[in-house]
Amino acid sequence: MSDHINNHRLNTHNTHNTNNPYDSPPASPQYTTHGLNSPTLSSSQLHLSPPSLGEIKLIGAGPGDPDLLTMAAYKAITTWADIVLADKLVSKEILSLVKCPLFVANKDKGCQASGQQELFERATQALKEGKKVVRLKQGDPFIFGRGGEEFLFFRRLGYEATIVPGLSSSIAGPLLAQIPLTHRGIASQFLVCTGTGKLDTIPDMPTYVAHRTTVFLMALHRLEDLVQDLLKAGYPTDLPVAIVERASAKDQRCIRATVETVVQTLKEAKYRPPGILIVGWACDALAQDPEQLGGLTGAAGGASSAMMVSED
Repeated sequence: MSDHINNHRLNTHNTHNTNNPYDSPPASPQYTTHGLNSPTLSSSQLHLSPPSLGEIKLIGAGPGDPDLLTMAAYKAITTWADIVLADKLVSKEILSLVKCPLFVANKDKGCQASGQQELFERATQALKEGKKVVRLKQGDPFIFGRGGEEFLFFRRLGYEATIVPGLSSSIAGPLLAQIPLTHRGIASQFLVCTGTGKLDTIPDMPTYVAHRTTVFLMALHRLEDLVQDLLKAGYPTDLPVAIVERASAKDQRCIRATVETVVQTLKEAKYRPPGILIVGWACDALAQDPEQLGGLTGAAGGASSAMMVSED
């Protein structure tokens, strides 16, 4: 079977390969890896001889359902790769498709740094041996997935990674729960934010915009504090919100509430990670209650969201 996604590895002297749609643009020359959260390189890694014929692909696995993998991702993990290095959040159903040696990193709280470092070490060794390496990440690697940091790490070693985009849960999750991020007359824009900043800091809260849908990733572990931040930023108490757990999985669940009620609603429903938080009037855009839907088209203070938990 011919491999339609196998590209020639670019070394640091090659120009951009315009024939490969999955090649990435050059990184900013202003980037430096000398920071608190930057990948660490050993002295031997910093002074490598010209790299061997190893290749690496940074691949997004999507939200979890194997049917939502791209064809490029599917071919890479089933026929192209010599080794797959995956994050723990990648679903078991997708990992079961892998036909070559597989390593899954432990990135539980307190182990993120060591787990990431082990991935780098295993990838570096495999590349030096001339192997085809897949770095498999949940969702899309570049939507709060540190894909850029990994791309630059491998570039410093002399390997130009091929990027295979994945379907981000920030977009797929709402839609799988029948929540459109944009909807005529209700939401003309959407914003994706992280609920947890670098080194577990609290990021700035975006200002309230009535015609915007805001999706928060990595936020539900600090939901109570986040809701207080929303209220301080002017978000209405009756603004509809939704929490989508385990998007695309067989046990996916959508919890609906308002800014005012979501903390208590989630406690009663007993949260099942991972999940995303969606905030905005678009949460009720496809609601079946005509009165609920009708209130959305007016001013921000129109409708009140029902407190409900739905199994999808």
